[in-house]
Amino acid sequence: MFSRLQFLLLTLLLVSEFSTRHAAADDESTRDRRHRQLLEKRQSILDGLQVDLKSVSSWCAEHELAEAHEEVTGLAQQILSPDVDASAPKYVSPPVSKSLPIEDQQWQLQLRHHREERAKELYILSRSTLRAGFPSLAFMMIGDVIRIDPDHQFARSILGRELFTDPTRKDDPAYAGEWVSLFEKKMRGGTRPHVFHAQYGWIPAISVARYDEGLRPWKSDWVSVEKEAELRRDFRNAWEVRSEHFFVKTNVSLEVGVQLSLRLESFNDWLQQNFAAFFDTPQTLQDRFEAASSRSSSRKPNPMEVHYYATRDEYQARVQGKVPPNLETNGLYWEDDRTSYFFDNPDKIGFSTLYHEATHQILDLATKDARNTAIKTRGLKLKQRPAPRWKLGEKSNFWILEGIACYFESFDIQDGHVSVGRPDYVRFDIARQRIMDPKFFYYLPSQQFSALGQDEFQHHPQIAQLYTQGAGFAHFLMHYDDGLYRDDVITLLSEIYRPDPDKVLEEPSLPLITGVSFQLLDRQYQSHMQNLIELTAP
Repeated sequence: MFSRLQFLLLTLLLVSEFSTRHAAADDESTRDRRHRQLLEKRQSILDGLQVDLKSVSSWCAEHELAEAHEEVTGLAQQILSPDVDASAPKYVSPPVSKSLPIEDQQWQLQLRHHREERAKELYILSRSTLRAGFPSLAFMMIGDVIRIDPDHQFARSILGRELFTDPTRKDDPAYAGEWVSLFEKKMRGGTRPHVFHAQYGWIPAISVARYDEGLRPWKSDWVSVEKEAELRRDFRNAWEVRSEHFFVKTNVSLEVGVQLSLRLESFNDWLQQNFAAFFDTPQTLQDRFEAASSRSSSRKPNPMEVHYYATRDEYQARVQGKVPPNLETNGLYWEDDRTSYFFDNPDKIGFSTLYHEATHQILDLATKDARNTAIKTRGLKLKQRPAPRWKLGEKSNFWILEGIACYFESFDIQDGHVSVGRPDYVRFDIARQRIMDPKFFYYLPSQQFSALGQDEFQHHPQIAQLYTQGAGFAHFLMHYDDGLYRDDVITLLSEIYRPDPDKVLEEPSLPLITGVSFQLLDRQYQSHMQNLIELTAP
């Protein structure tokens, strides 16, 4: 009898364990299936738009409107091509002019109707996608909405853009307004409006003529360009370039400061859109959809400070004491003073260091308040007085902090087109070699890799290889299987940067977040690296 009972209990335990695993697998497959269903619905809407545009194009051909036919065909490619990642049009499309020939009015009205209707469908789908727990996919769809209908008010508002009408153009029939940030709206409005100059940044409109004459403001007077350059060579008198999210100080030149500011703003805009779930809680994201204007009206953060020095010596003097004396760096974000430091480096082409350190700065400053709350909560739970500061990735998962920064070194913007994660970027190519080439092979299994805390990572004898693996693993999580784990990357970063007050004593777990084991992630990473050369950046 005892043996039968023992056998029965063992059977029940096995059944229970099987049921638990089966339920977990069901949850994983349900999430995966839901993700694919949403992607399929998105594609169905885009396919429907393709049919719509073909019908307009055919109508134009039937009515022998050759230029219109060519324009609609080109527009179809521009809207639907996955390779197109241009910035959204700034200017509002004016109404179709009634002075046009009737046939021109007809095809333009047909085209506008189809774009507006398909954009509405995608906007509704994006809301459903957010509620289903896929915020990154939802915000990707918002990008689709704006690409299809650039004047979709709710989508524009979700991305922090408001309609501005320039009073100086009120009599221009081709002008219907502009989509601008709240910062730009304030700068261009008021009793002392500013204008944005491509070389000089934001300056008072009444000062443009003097700037063009070669004069520059200095205290309460005007001086020559040459005199200003001499005065501002001392970093204490550096040029100051203010933008919506950044405050750049440099003694290189005003023009260089403006260009750095523009790049940083573009990078920040991309992060805010594509990592939206990191910057806001799920409830806040939902609120932004429900009240689209809340983003621009509620966000008034202090600008992020960036120092850009003319020489390495000036830079080294400024970061002295912040880095080991024998360590040569090209850039640094220092948490304590919330500032990034760089210098004009003639030996380094491109802006990879700028984007690397900007990643640290943007993610850190967006979540400072959350960690301050976590410090107090942890201090109470552990009865620590005073409560020690919060060290990011102190006990585990430090790799993702550097891995994601290395990943964003590949960020680039040319003529309004954004590229990020291109497979041929040096970090990813070396990571691929570490997997594929036996002579260079190095791979720390993801379970051990994730277990490394800040000190273990930074003092590891193979730290260079760890940075390479971090870049490669970040690329894998961002791009594998059409971005299956992209939201999980954001969740992992959120749990590190924005700790849950109820879980301050717990460490984030990549398997718990992704729903798959470390062993499966290792296999998928190897497969991703093998196929990396065949991929194209999104």
